[in-house]
Amino acid sequence: MFAVLRRRFQPPTGGRGFVLGGVIIGLFTLGVYHRLWWGDTAHLFPWGSDTSGHALKVEYLLQELAKGHLYPDLLPSWYMGLQMMRYHPPLPYYLLAGLAVMLGSSLRAANLFIVLCAWAGGASWMLFRRWIGWGPALIGGMLFVILPDNVRVALAEGNLPRVLATALLPFTFYCLLASLTPGGSRLSRVGLVLGFSAITLSHVMMAAIYAVCLSSWVLAAWVWRRAGFRDALLAILWIASGLALAGWWLLPSLTGGGITSLNTEAMTEALTVFPLQHYFSLGARAGNPEAIYVGPILILVAAGALIAGFKKEREASALALIGLLGILITVPGFNTLFKALPLQSLLWPLRFLGVASFMLLLSVIWRLQTWTAKWLWWVGGVLLLIGWDAWGSVYMIDLRPARPELLAMSGQLAQTSGWREATLDESRLGSAASYLFTAEGTREQVYGWAYQGARTASLVASLNETLLVGHEAYLLDRLNLLGVDDVVLLDSLASATLPAQLARVGYTPQDEGEATLYHRTGTPRAILASWQGLGIGASTRNVAYLFPQLVVGTSNAVDDYTLADLTRYPTLFLSAFTWHDQEKAEALLTQAAEAGTRVVVDLTGVQEDVLARIPQFLDVWGEYIILDQAPLTVNGADQPLQLSAFQMETDLWYTHIPQGLDAETLTFSYLGQTAALTGYKTVGDAKIWFIGANLPYHAALTRDSVAIQILADLLQLPPDTPTPYKTTPLTEYHADAGGYQFTYTLSTPETLLVPLAYHAGLHVTLDGAPIPTTSVETLLLFDAPAGTHTLEVSIRPTSIYLAGWVTSALALVFVLALWTKGERWLQSAFKGAEPVDAETFLAHLKSAR
Repeated sequence: MFAVLRRRFQPPTGGRGFVLGGVIIGLFTLGVYHRLWWGDTAHLFPWGSDTSGHALKVEYLLQELAKGHLYPDLLPSWYMGLQMMRYHPPLPYYLLAGLAVMLGSSLRAANLFIVLCAWAGGASWMLFRRWIGWGPALIGGMLFVILPDNVRVALAEGNLPRVLATALLPFTFYCLLASLTPGGSRLSRVGLVLGFSAITLSHVMMAAIYAVCLSSWVLAAWVWRRAGFRDALLAILWIASGLALAGWWLLPSLTGGGITSLNTEAMTEALTVFPLQHYFSLGARAGNPEAIYVGPILILVAAGALIAGFKKEREASALALIGLLGILITVPGFNTLFKALPLQSLLWPLRFLGVASFMLLLSVIWRLQTWTAKWLWWVGGVLLLIGWDAWGSVYMIDLRPARPELLAMSGQLAQTSGWREATLDESRLGSAASYLFTAEGTREQVYGWAYQGARTASLVASLNETLLVGHEAYLLDRLNLLGVDDVVLLDSLASATLPAQLARVGYTPQDEGEATLYHRTGTPRAILASWQGLGIGASTRNVAYLFPQLVVGTSNAVDDYTLADLTRYPTLFLSAFTWHDQEKAEALLTQAAEAGTRVVVDLTGVQEDVLARIPQFLDVWGEYIILDQAPLTVNGADQPLQLSAFQMETDLWYTHIPQGLDAETLTFSYLGQTAALTGYKTVGDAKIWFIGANLPYHAALTRDSVAIQILADLLQLPPDTPTPYKTTPLTEYHADAGGYQFTYTLSTPETLLVPLAYHAGLHVTLDGAPIPTTSVETLLLFDAPAGTHTLEVSIRPTSIYLAGWVTSALALVFVLALWTKGERWLQSAFKGAEPVDAETFLAHLKSAR
């Protein structure tokens, strides 16, 4: 199998070497991280962007555990209800909760957690001593503790779940190596399965990234004749089994909203790439210790060793190759190729840097025994340079006082009455604001820190997005809709008119600094639903920005709505919508139009006809066109209208025009031909209107007055006009992990919108009896009878939870079968073909033809 490993393999002589190495690495870790556990930590805060947010979840977990909720999924105080344990893996939070009980503080627990994970990851390197020697393993473990990307993630990002995943990586790779070593024990295979399960339950994206990288290394080992086909296949099966074993949590998490429900193209474009020279700059951290950094010395040494010693120590060469590829996918050009891969938007390139750094470091350390026999002094100098380069990131290991304005604001919140708070800062204040406003200020939060995992992710993100262009009417409307009584506004993001607009609707400034707290008195309340328009589709929020009286439907599929749902609104606007059955969707919109509802369709983002490769709906299709930077003259009105250029910087505007209309009401000239901007299709006794050129997005982006007026005439809605909401109080309001309970009183029957996240499996009872519900803006909507009634809202597991448990059970059965009979079956299947290297395998394929 592994010829080199067979040559070097030495049975362990005891655990004293491991313990001694672990103690030395532990002392080194305590020294490097002393600011996190030694000194006045009670009055200092973690400064990482995410750390305090994770600490707040730990406090919530402890509160619910004390109530007897052993697995509290629902976190009511964030984003109108966040299923914390559905999106965020549970393992880190339970470990943090144990530390918090011992230390009496979730923030101190977070600090110690970082130290312990750094030590655990470094000490795990001592497991490699059987292959690389005791001294190199010790050096590798200490360098791993201060690898720049590891330190940045732990301290600057404060991503505690990822910190735990990083700590588990060396142990998991050790189990992979041991399982491929001659005479490898079954315990190593069990360790590989459990290691990947633990990583999955710590950080699912890192589990996927590690699976890709470690499986790639196994394939490289097979190609380079360091593993037989049977052993490589077994290793990959063990890795997959580890992921599947965590299926009880993994499957629900993949359907729970947040990152999996974000627009794939938008997410891909948002991921940062760096020019190759960035990674070879020793000054990349100058003035910014938090900069993305791997270390040019480590990269150059690993790359040089790969080139010079390609035919020797091929296990190390495979490590270096995979590590370098992990860095290259963050570089322009290579990143473009990466984007073409399936599911790439859920595997962020920058998150490959951690495993890439580990592999590069291990590839260098692996060769030390060979190098030291010939170039001892040179090797010592190289190691010192790598350590010196990594040490430049140690300055991030620190604690800082809390920002005075955040402390003052949380104190103000605690002394005033209000229901919810929204932080409009584009996440620049980090999770410290979220921690203080909820833990100290006792407010539920509509927006703060980051929204991954929230069912209401799109809605809450839109609050901050409005600050970029200035859709202030939309912002004020949605603050009212969501029951926001306190707004924390970063002053640098405020427009000249926004403070006055907030004052006009009842907010008064309470405290000032770099941010201002705007407060008004309020209690939990529901909205008497009354909107002029409904948007269906992923892109309809662009129109809602301009016309706040239009709310966005929860589902993008037209045929998920009933005719009663659609005719509730005077106007329907559709863009980037979908359907389950196109004929049913077309019939439904036709009936709505005939019932008097004005239907406006934008074919932008609509799924393409399989054969024609163009969007098509109601016998209207979109013909693709490209517009340049010139302003557009529109004909068909009383006088020609001029739209500002359909252009963003130097990019062309790729869009379409509707074809097959019965009448074109507004047109423009395109390549000497007349192209429709707006028009209609006659359906029965009614008209369905169509709009082209992606005009809604153009209007939202530029706020061009002509474009807005065209849309206003088409939608028959007033621009920049919030809905005049009427509310009813929710008395005896109570929220915890079990759900919500409250009472309302109405004199007449109404449709109520309660600003609570509408999760799959939501179960609502009225005075103890289940009632039907629906949703807009991913919030709860139901028909409320008159009188005084008590509502209870809870979340019940859906079928995906059962599928998750079944997956875990099948994975367990598969692992047991693989352990008992599977390896024997594979051994007989590949009998006489050990090792089956890549060349032999390809020869077998050719002969089979």
